[in-house]
Amino acid sequence: MTKEKPAVKKTLLFFALSLSILGIPAKTLAHAMQTNYVFLEELEFQSFYSDGEPAKNANVLVYAPNNPDKPWIEGKTDEQGRFSFLPDNSIPGNWEVEFEQEGHGDILTVPVSEKGVDPDKISQSEKKDTHYLSLNLWQSLLIISGVGAIWFLFRKKY
Repeated sequence: MTKEKPAVKKTLLFFALSLSILGIPAKTLAHAMQTNYVFLEELEFQSFYSDGEPAKNANVLVYAPNNPDKPWIEGKTDEQGRFSFLPDNSIPGNWEVEFEQEGHGDILTVPVSEKGVDPDKISQSEKKDTHYLSLNLWQSLLIISGVGAIWFLFRKKY
């Protein structure tokens, strides 16, 4: 029976741990949310992830400029990631439309005047960054323990 060298064992363990750490949160790391819109009789938004998957059943909050702390409308996107509404022209100013699902999100600013929506001036809001990772407890613990194990195995001994 031959004994494997300690360096070979460490290398194999390093690759196994690396693959397990990188493989588990792959779906979480895979996409950010982006939103397109069209304006016909009302505003229709469609949110999707960078991999092309629609943001199904994402939470949508619409804030009117006269009460930016309380949602004017609360809703969800449909199976294609779509959500429609028409702002009230009697409340002029910048409306905020916020899409959020599992830590991913997008916020659009919709300028409204007494004449209605100006679709050419709708923009992505810099209000807050909603493109962040959403890891559950077990994924976080696995990543932390994997990084710790790699550090422990490969630290230089003096």
